[in-house]
Amino acid sequence: MQHDEPSTPLLPPDVIHKSPDISCDGTARSTRYKDVLKARAEYNKLRLAKASVRRHRKFVFGAIYESMFSGYHEIDPVVSDYDLNVTLSSEIVSVVRIRLVRPDDGVGKTNLLSSVVAMCRSLNGPGNARGNRVGDVGAMQAIGLKSASSKAIFKTEESSIPKVAVASAIMREWLEDNLRDDLSEIVQTDASLNVKYPTSMSNGPGARLMVSENLGNSPHYDIGDTSRSVAIWVEEKPGQAENWFFVLPNVSLAGSQGVVIKLAHGVVISWDGTSIDRNYEGIHIYI
Repeated sequence: MQHDEPSTPLLPPDVIHKSPDISCDGTARSTRYKDVLKARAEYNKLRLAKASVRRHRKFVFGAIYESMFSGYHEIDPVVSDYDLNVTLSSEIVSVVRIRLVRPDDGVGKTNLLSSVVAMCRSLNGPGNARGNRVGDVGAMQAIGLKSASSKAIFKTEESSIPKVAVASAIMREWLEDNLRDDLSEIVQTDASLNVKYPTSMSNGPGARLMVSENLGNSPHYDIGDTSRSVAIWVEEKPGQAENWFFVLPNVSLAGSQGVVIKLAHGVVISWDGTSIDRNYEGIHIYI
């Protein structure tokens, strides 16, 4: 689907969170839409508003999903693995791969899911990436290289570094066995850009980790990405999180108004963030 058509997003967000562009005097405020046509019209109007345009990422400041309008198709990764072949407006097919980590997956006695949870627990503070500055809810921590063109490293607490090393190394092992082609694309792209991995992630699948906690954000394109993204969702207490979804608002399956992927402990999703418009809401580690 074309992002700039009036009919998009097929599944619009129902809440605008703390946006200055829905205020008569620029004071940040929130509102909720109960009518899908109203929500879509306001979303498209706000795409051209100041707080959204200045971010250059094709998204609306503070647009999030607290509830979802009817008509979407839901995918449950617990049932099966999935490969979604998404035909873009360019006629190029972009694949979204959905997998589920087995509870006992890991290396030796080190469990992948528990190592990711341990890493997340070691991170402190409100987050050093995204967050309220762009209307998100929740927090995001960046670890590793700041960009492919920079040698600067995000500051990470010394106590977290050993846990980062373990979790990233085991994640790479899992990708070798389950999403090898996707891992190969990431590794080859990094090599072509002469990216040097930080010491704490020398055996990891990439040069940067984004760790999010209870994150809700606007549908957007990651226009600065150089390769695929891979995300794994974890819960501190598996089975207790409810109504968390990875939303593909402009994807239609059998005539649906959007596609949503139900999130749970151990769900892994791989996608091309430069071409697939998506929103993610949940606790995850984003590689």
